[in-house]
Amino acid sequence: MTRLLRHLSPLRLSLLAGALLALLVLPSLSGGAPATSQGLKAYFDPAEGNTPLDLFGVRFGQTASTDLTLLIRTQQPVDTEIIDPKLHRSVCILLRSDAKPNPEGRLCLYPNSSTSTGLGIRYTPLDQKGVQLGIRDLTPTVVRPNDTTFRVTFPPALLRLKPGLYHWRARTQYVDTIDCPGPVGCEDLLPNKGEADMQITLSVSPTARQRCFGAASRDVRVPCRNPRLAREVVPRPAVAVTATNLPCSPLRAIGLIIPCEFGVPESEARNTIALLGDSHAAHWRSALEVVAQTFKWRGLSITRSGCPFTKATPSLDPVSRRAQCQRWNQQVPRWLAANPKVTTVFVVAHFDAGVVVRRKGADEFAVKMSGFRRAWLALPASVKRVIVIRDTPKATRDTLGCVNRAIRRRKQAGQACARPRKRAISRDAAIVAAARMHSKRVKTIDMTSFFCSTRQCFPVIGGALVYKDVTHLTDVYASSLGPYVVRKLRALDAGR
Repeated sequence: MTRLLRHLSPLRLSLLAGALLALLVLPSLSGGAPATSQGLKAYFDPAEGNTPLDLFGVRFGQTASTDLTLLIRTQQPVDTEIIDPKLHRSVCILLRSDAKPNPEGRLCLYPNSSTSTGLGIRYTPLDQKGVQLGIRDLTPTVVRPNDTTFRVTFPPALLRLKPGLYHWRARTQYVDTIDCPGPVGCEDLLPNKGEADMQITLSVSPTARQRCFGAASRDVRVPCRNPRLAREVVPRPAVAVTATNLPCSPLRAIGLIIPCEFGVPESEARNTIALLGDSHAAHWRSALEVVAQTFKWRGLSITRSGCPFTKATPSLDPVSRRAQCQRWNQQVPRWLAANPKVTTVFVVAHFDAGVVVRRKGADEFAVKMSGFRRAWLALPASVKRVIVIRDTPKATRDTLGCVNRAIRRRKQAGQACARPRKRAISRDAAIVAAARMHSKRVKTIDMTSFFCSTRQCFPVIGGALVYKDVTHLTDVYASSLGPYVVRKLRALDAGR
């Protein structure tokens, strides 16, 4: 090396030195910085040297998989043992939604001897006064690519973050008895001023941002066609089958009623609505989120898997599950009476769900209708409107497999895997019951035209995968239905 340097001209020597300096300084080239994290914007901080947890750079945001990735790098190597929030030695992200003025949660590293790196990730929800609302230790693994870097990836639903704009700020704290005495000790913030923005969406695929994506492709009133979407499928079936419903902020449980909150904050809400029913109600929450944001409504989701809102006895096994469902149905009207701000309820029920027929020779469909009607009549007077949404058409057990095969063969999955309408749709007892009541209080919404033509029902519409299993919608497609549910509600209001 010495001989080589002797034979280099001063110009070449200066160029070599500059290149070496770039390798040391530029994080994307030196291999140890957050700069390699799938295109996430980086925030860097100059060395301050006042704390062992001096931040060098942070990236936090949604990647191509729709997961959130957090990447933190410090100026100096950090031993895992240093990090201990109990000793006020912490590495955290303060997070808030755009609707709230103060942080709503704190995401922090914490000691965890059961992991390979000795670290875990913990989320602490906060109220607007900064009071802790609980602590949740999360399952994702904290990876350490080197001794200055921490990396963790997880789905937004793990923090119950629904789509929207968020703001974050990284904060480290270090307290000792010499250089960083308490109670505050040495602190580092990134960004140094203000906050960084982060947009969370149901899909980060560019396809989802194209014209006519999803339900827009089946809008009869404003026809929309985009040939580029013909062979697109978002999300892929492998992603859809493991996806959860739209995140919802949990509220205090009372008995078997475990409500959660969506829509706009209570302080900004013009009205409060509730979504009642089984899992087929829950998958409409993505569409109702769009509705709630449009009308400035606060939404409360009160659902129970396998348990429609009815006075009939659901045919559930084991018997203990059936009994719990009946108790839940008894508690729902009482809960609503105690929460009179709820003036509109949306109800959905799986049309294939069975009920117990006690009288010999009785018609099960008639028993279902009677159960729904009696349940709606039992709602308190504070509930002024009951909106019954027709249940969605059914796919088959092979639908997602068919979609995968169509993707591999570059076929149009929506057409190749379509199902005859008469097999996909059954009579919906809730819709029939509502129609026969001729009530100004009970109204219906039928979105079938956004799933089916007069002959077929489609598993992929406008590039959006409709189903994540035989009967449940993907959040991506349900969300695309939101503007058209808004349209249906406006039509109901106009027809009053």
